[in-house]
Amino acid sequence: MTERPPPFRREALEFHAAGPGRGALRIEPAWTRWFYWVVLALVAAGLVVTATARTSETTSGPALINVPQRSFVALVADAAAPDLRSGQLVRLHVDGADGRSLAARVLRAEVADQAAAGRVGFASSQPAILVTGVLAQDADVASLPPSPRYPGRAVVVLRSQRIINLFLRQLGGTLGRGGDS
Repeated sequence: MTERPPPFRREALEFHAAGPGRGALRIEPAWTRWFYWVVLALVAAGLVVTATARTSETTSGPALINVPQRSFVALVADAAAPDLRSGQLVRLHVDGADGRSLAARVLRAEVADQAAAGRVGFASSQPAILVTGVLAQDADVASLPPSPRYPGRAVVVLRSQRIINLFLRQLGGTLGRGGDS
């Protein structure tokens, strides 16, 4: 009878008996260590920005600015009605004033039908909110002509929140736990 050969080669048995490390194949280019730390730093920076940076939700519409009275009237979409309140910040972008914007505050917001919009100088066929307010004390109107109705665009800041809060609210809405989705 002939002797059967072992199921494993002699070299394989010697390698296994030597333990880990001897002859092991390790692929580790130097760039993978640096890449790991770069990715880790970017994730950390993203978390810091997400936790500290803020974003604003705004609505905008045409505005008429009364320079002598330091007031304005604007027409914005009616979808913003629940979020409009007295004292909110408004940026008025003045037409033809080299990108100039003026700070202002909301005094009153009311539903504007076509007749009300027409009385103040706007032509509107869609539901809208008529916003009236005053220019900030430090608003620079010296270079604007003292026209009773200077055209521009009003941007009303409805709310400001941290990006992380917005993300969590959207995530909750997506997962069905309330919030806006």
